[in-house]
Amino acid sequence: MMSVLDEDALSLLNQGDRAWSAGRIDEAINRYQTLTERFPDRPDGYNKLGVVYAEIRDLGRATEYFLRALEHDQEHVASLSNLGNIYLEQGEVTTAIWYYSRALEADPEYPPAHHNLAVAYRRQGNVRDSVRHLKQAERYERSRRPLAPARRAPASPLRLSHVFSGARWWWLLLVLAALVVLPRVIR
Repeated sequence: MMSVLDEDALSLLNQGDRAWSAGRIDEAINRYQTLTERFPDRPDGYNKLGVVYAEIRDLGRATEYFLRALEHDQEHVASLSNLGNIYLEQGEVTTAIWYYSRALEADPEYPPAHHNLAVAYRRQGNVRDSVRHLKQAERYERSRRPLAPARRAPASPLRLSHVFSGARWWWLLLVLAALVVLPRVIR
């Protein structure tokens, strides 16, 4: 059962995510900042602030927030992977690989870390490991996706008995009557 504190934190996180998705950056920052103020020991708000600042190309501030998230949870997978992204963006491939590897130590099935590690290995020219991690990323991504709703069985072929059954029969009679009556009324 989720506590009231967890529900409040999740609500702020979701509000920030919705604002971010809608392009309301200031509102997203405000929600995530509120999350960090009300729940200072939770890494999620710091990580989200880091993501926002990384997206608006303030990599220094983004790094600070990712590191603050890790101060509260040394194995916060998203923050570890996001720090790897910062270092990869800055051309520090070896440091990026170190962060991605740490993320995978914390969660060996985290698809973004596998994907990003594949990119980093590719930049190093290590095609074998790049392909291996890319395949793992795809496999874990598929396993985490929600299952698609069951498909309906294909419709059976249309038969006259279907057309002339139940309410359809009355609709057909109504349409035929309209076709007969309308030309006489319009004259």
